[in-house]
Amino acid sequence: MSRRRIPRSVARACRRLAKAEDGAAAVEFAFVLPMFMLLMAGLLDGARLINASLQVRAAAQAGATYAQLNGWNPTGIAAAITAATPLQANASLPAAPFQGCIKNLQIVAPNGGGNCTSSQPVGSFVTVGANGAFKPLMPWPQVVWPTSVTANATVRIQ
Repeated sequence: MSRRRIPRSVARACRRLAKAEDGAAAVEFAFVLPMFMLLMAGLLDGARLINASLQVRAAAQAGATYAQLNGWNPTGIAAAITAATPLQANASLPAAPFQGCIKNLQIVAPNGGGNCTSSQPVGSFVTVGANGAFKPLMPWPQVVWPTSVTANATVRIQ
């Protein structure tokens, strides 16, 4: 059996090709780019969720501030909530304000005589809620994103 020899020029070209590093960075970039893009998309969706949460919280606070300054006016409170953010925030209001006393940084029900245990008078409070929809940019399997963001703010109106 005769042995075939590789021509010298082909062997030299193969050795040069094996030593060459031209394009190695492009190949590495091609491997890393999809994972980097996925990471950036996840960060973007997370940042959008945080932004939506902050906007809804600000809208609830705007509604509570309106109630504190103008008293119980459901229409005005709802208008303040929707005007406070470009996000489509919806107001969730109770039927009426509730009576309570502040004790240890919490609102508690007055005692049987309608008085507070401390020297403070019984006050009227309202809890204003706001919620907005959230939809991520990409469908993420195995990641459960909330479909809505909610926030509440409670203030004393009297």
